[in-house]
Amino acid sequence: MRPMRALLFANDGLGAGHLARVLAIARALRRKVALLELMLATTSQADALLAVEPIASVRWPAPVMARRSGWPDNRRADVAARVVRGAIEAFRPHLLVTDTFPFGPHGELSGVVRRVPRRALVRRSVRPDRAAEAPPASGLRDYELAIVPDDPGRLAGEALPMPVVRVPPITLFEADEGLGREEARERLGLTGQERVILVCSGGGGDDDAALDAARAAEAIARIPRGPCPVLAMGPLARGVSTPRGIRRLEQTPLQPLLAAFDGAIAPAGYNLAHELAKAGVPLVLFARPRPYDDQEGRASRFEHAGIARALTRIDDETVTAAVAWMERAPRPSIAAGGADRAAEALLDLVAQGAA
Repeated sequence: MRPMRALLFANDGLGAGHLARVLAIARALRRKVALLELMLATTSQADALLAVEPIASVRWPAPVMARRSGWPDNRRADVAARVVRGAIEAFRPHLLVTDTFPFGPHGELSGVVRRVPRRALVRRSVRPDRAAEAPPASGLRDYELAIVPDDPGRLAGEALPMPVVRVPPITLFEADEGLGREEARERLGLTGQERVILVCSGGGGDDDAALDAARAAEAIARIPRGPCPVLAMGPLARGVSTPRGIRRLEQTPLQPLLAAFDGAIAPAGYNLAHELAKAGVPLVLFARPRPYDDQEGRASRFEHAGIARALTRIDDETVTAAVAWMERAPRPSIAAGGADRAAEALLDLVAQGAA
């Protein structure tokens, strides 16, 4: 038997959610396919940190890094197109799995998608007011299947021009893969603490989100006889200072250790919000502006569904109230198995091509 070859394409901007989803699907495919060759194509610099299992990757510069290196945008675009085209021509994948943007956020896959026999799009929710714009809309008709990971709450399904398979939320790990509370605390050096609140900044590429997280951690530290705040910086964080007296955490991936915490305050990005909800951590979400991801809407939906509380501003009053709510908040619970369900749908697609 010949191995199945799958190319996973995921580019991230300020976070690492696109990358985490395709890596979760890669793990699931490995559990189901004995002979499998995987390649990751990405601009993300978080791939080595998030890839808990070895995966060959090809990377080209993200726009910000290229500009910092003195490249004009047209040179970066040309390099990106040549790298992606070369990867497809040399690797000859049977299956292409692309996250959210059919041609990539900067058109890297334009003109080459149909060179791969089977093609699937993992479609995270996109802001309805911008779904018709080029990055989320261009190239949709080049794909044969859309895998839509759920986003809890009242979210209208997007009309897509291909068959759609809805699956539970896709995260890098599932709750049953995490460590228990005491073991996780020992791993993080948090033994002896009574209550610990995790404050996250997201993937690390958004400096304003890091400032919001730092302000929230400082507000927690000012609560009389309050819990211990721990400030987690994402894998893309660079040069962001930590307030004096606040513990900084740079563990990546953090998801298997979330049982260590008694609550969390975090941006309402898809990946982080669902990781924390799967871990059953009392969750407070604040929204950050994004071009295509409606974080404000997600925070509101999570609150309406009883999974989290939405934080509309960050100051001592709101943070103190949020921490008090965490003490009595129900532990959230959301469906698991999204990556496995996605892998099954992808294998069905490949089997259709082989029939």
